Amino acid sequence: MATRQPTIPPSKVLHIRNGSPEPNEVDLTVILPFLSNFGTVIYVVTMPKLQQALVEMDTLESAQKAVSYATSSQIEVQGQLYFLHFSKSQSINREPSYRRTLVEHHGEKILLATVHNPLYPITMDIVTAILKPFNVLRIVIFHTHGIQFLAEFATPEEARTAKDALDGREIYSNCCLLKVVYSTQSTTLNVRFNTDMTYDFTRPDLPTKSA
Repeated sequence: MATRQPTIPPSKVLHIRNGSPEPNEVDLTVILPFLSNFGTVIYVVTMPKLQQALVEMDTLESAQKAVSYATSSQIEVQGQLYFLHFSKSQSINREPSYRRTLVEHHGEKILLATVHNPLYPITMDIVTAILKPFNVLRIVIFHTHGIQFLAEFATPEEARTAKDALDGREIYSNCCLLKVVYSTQSTTLNVRFNTDMTYDFTRPDLPTKSA
């Protein structure tokens, strides 16, 4: 007689696994915009060798909506298959001793930014103007519940400089507060089109496509 597996209690932290046959890590440029349909992502840790990631949502309700969707529907985004369920952890460990945290800098070149209280539109032109002084290479904007963007820089030093300059700052006076963390996505951002939502400044020849 088979032993019934214990049920994992609901958590704001989601465990995500790449279900594609190719040995690829979880692509944040794919999975984060998908998860923004359910709420705001506030913390991410990727585990490239395991092809997995932990994503902490802003509320338990947001995480429950994502898991509910994954239970009833297969998650396939841009040809990538993902499996998603609650993590055993109720929050992602942010202590400096934790391996590959997003609080400490470990050579990451990609930042994840959340815009709080966005009273004005946050467009690609606005994000580009903010990040261009720091030699940004690629930008991916996504907003369903709130506004967030991923930004890849030429070097880890420029990513650190950008984070130090922008984290906790307002784009406009008394609104559009930026919360910026390091992303452990080890590869470059996957940008296929230069649009008002994604842009690769190293590839001005990329085709354009409506967002």
